[in-house]
Amino acid sequence: MRVCVLPIMLVACVSLHAQTPANASVHALCDEHANALFGALEEAHYDTAIADFDAALRARYSAAKLRQDYESLPATYGKLIGRGRPHTGDMSGHAVVMAPLIFERGTLTAEVHCDADGGISDFRLLPTQVMDK
Repeated sequence: MRVCVLPIMLVACVSLHAQTPANASVHALCDEHANALFGALEEAHYDTAIADFDAALRARYSAAKLRQDYESLPATYGKLIGRGRPHTGDMSGHAVVMAPLIFERGTLTAEVHCDADGGISDFRLLPTQVMDK
């Protein structure tokens, strides 16, 4: 009896937490897209990093430009040590995910702004703390 109940409960738990784009909230999609962006940046997969950019952002911020900007950060901040816990909220009526990026000589806040469909409409790296070299 236990063997039968456990797989059924596991399937029920998995299906309760699985979200499809059709039923996921804009905040959940923004969080998912931001996490994918951060992971792609950490792996230096810049084409993958812009996959969830909306058309307007992709037109003004290419994978090549993102690569150039992101790879220039260690010159000022040192090696990336890690990423802090992301926080999701609202800013000017749009979902925003903010996460600290922790470098050897400073911290940046990565801001991912999403449109009403959950696509990334803006991406910013803002210095929050810079230590002397």
